[in-house]
Amino acid sequence: MRVTRLGQHNLSLLNAEPGNPPILFLEPSCYSMFLEDYRELNLPGADQVTSRCFLAEHFLDRLLREEPNALTFDTKQVNVIIHAHCHTKALMNVGFMKRLAERLHARKVTLLETGCCGMAGAFGALASKYELSLKVAEPLAQIVHNQPYGTMVVASGTSCRHQIEHLAPVRARHMVELLAEALV
Repeated sequence: MRVTRLGQHNLSLLNAEPGNPPILFLEPSCYSMFLEDYRELNLPGADQVTSRCFLAEHFLDRLLREEPNALTFDTKQVNVIIHAHCHTKALMNVGFMKRLAERLHARKVTLLETGCCGMAGAFGALASKYELSLKVAEPLAQIVHNQPYGTMVVASGTSCRHQIEHLAPVRARHMVELLAEALV
């Protein structure tokens, strides 16, 4: 099975890394694969790698709770709304996303209580599923459309950002982009 072979390859590379450094993921579905799928496939070495895996936002939140002055951010006044990826919601409490964005002083941050963006990976890109994808995304699209001009939209998932940009006239950003733009 190709998935098993590729998973074993990934794990062997990461288990050979000297010093066992943390492994940061920007994409929640990739994080989920390492955290759950490789374990479910009973791949050798999965537990050793999984213990070092973090979503980048979660890692940064933890770092800044332990070392509050590790990063310094500007004080630009901006509204920020956050749409959490379904994999992230399934794996953990997403409250850390709001807490992390609130470190950007003077920003008004809202963690949206939204459902799926409608993409579900490649599902929403299939011609046969397009209309259903739009219906699922409608509540999220309405929330984004109703935001004041200049609101920053944050979504960790690539498919979520794609869907938001497709349905609303905004450029959705990853949390890491938001943080990087605010660094001083």
